[in-house]
Amino acid sequence: MAPPLDLKEFEQTKGRKRLWELWHKYHCPIIGTCLEVDDLRRLARKVGATLLKEAPSDFEVHVSFVAAAEEKNALSIALQKELERRYARSVKRFTAAKSSAALLELWQQALAEGEVQGAFWAVMTHGLADVSVRSRAYEDVHMLSHQIGAGLSADLAALAKARKDLARVRKETEAESKRQARRMQAKLGEIEHLRERVAHQEGIERAYEEMRERLHALAEGHELQALRARVAELESDNERQGRRLADAELRANALETALGAAEAEVVEITACLNEQRRACEALERLVGIDDEAAGCMEQECDTYREGRDGALGLDLAGRRILCVGGRSDLAPRYRDLVQRCNGEMIRHDGGLEDSQQRLQAALASADAVICPADAVSHNAYSRTKRFCKRMGTPCVLVPRSSVGAFAEALTALVEQPHRQALQGPVSLGGERTPSPSRVV
Repeated sequence: MAPPLDLKEFEQTKGRKRLWELWHKYHCPIIGTCLEVDDLRRLARKVGATLLKEAPSDFEVHVSFVAAAEEKNALSIALQKELERRYARSVKRFTAAKSSAALLELWQQALAEGEVQGAFWAVMTHGLADVSVRSRAYEDVHMLSHQIGAGLSADLAALAKARKDLARVRKETEAESKRQARRMQAKLGEIEHLRERVAHQEGIERAYEEMRERLHALAEGHELQALRARVAELESDNERQGRRLADAELRANALETALGAAEAEVVEITACLNEQRRACEALERLVGIDDEAAGCMEQECDTYREGRDGALGLDLAGRRILCVGGRSDLAPRYRDLVQRCNGEMIRHDGGLEDSQQRLQAALASADAVICPADAVSHNAYSRTKRFCKRMGTPCVLVPRSSVGAFAEALTALVEQPHRQALQGPVSLGGERTPSPSRVV
């Protein structure tokens, strides 16, 4: 749990606050907003923090620096110097503020201009920043972090459209590829014809040389004039044939280049289409919808209603599943999936609304744990991992709090004949750092 608010921290002072003098609640957004993880790793190497240099995940590096910022030490001092050096211009700009109102006005101006990082550090450490100013800046940064995932709500609707577009593009690309192949075949035939004409032209050039030798030997007369006219005609025809051959070769090269680009595009679109199809089929198998039921979902036919209302092809054998975090609006759907798999679900919101003591008790009473990384606090995420690793409790860490990800986690929890039972925490799709501001 967060330490109690120290009111002395918010009193107006003439000097600026250092990082370890701020309320610990602000350390996470300050470090997460103002510094990249690569910057934190560099600082860890600089101060010689061996454990941090070898930290396997960005989340552990972030959490370690947030914990170190609570008091004055080598890491917090290195953070203070780096932030002061990097945002010296913003700090100097905010020094001009002589009141809390002026400070808020500068913060709003920087927020509107998109200069959040330096302005956030300057306003949080300003000597005139009281509790209302710091709270306002903290709330603004908190809401900005929510906007990162604002576009996720349109992904599901875009998926169906993407599949149709991919199918259409693939069909059009295949048709265009066939057209290009026919055009290329025609151009190859034309090139071969031109090559034959070039060979014929070479014969004409040999005859031309022979005629020049004959002209040199002939005396003046009508025959010489006729021969000169014939030579001029042959030279003109030779130039025309040469230009046509050059143009044909240029067109052939352009067509070959266009064909190569079209074939590469076909390969790329085909790979993307196959990846989208595999993802959709995997999600359909997880939620227990077969091809027949999927084909009549919009009409609510009997086959689909039976697939929707019946039990899934997973059997949890009455185990109690604990969900730590996740979206509250999806909790009924999580619970429905667990119940349809012959299990019981309990939930902890993974944040400040449910106490940490309740999390400990819930972990102790659970047979298995599912923890979505995008909707859980840093503290609850870390405590859940440590508990499951220590007690050997099956725990699945999923990168998203969607219903599909939860269904995939349930599949991982069911022991298969050819797979070893889960022991401790495992991650699906690679471990992901929890969001700085938890969505519930």
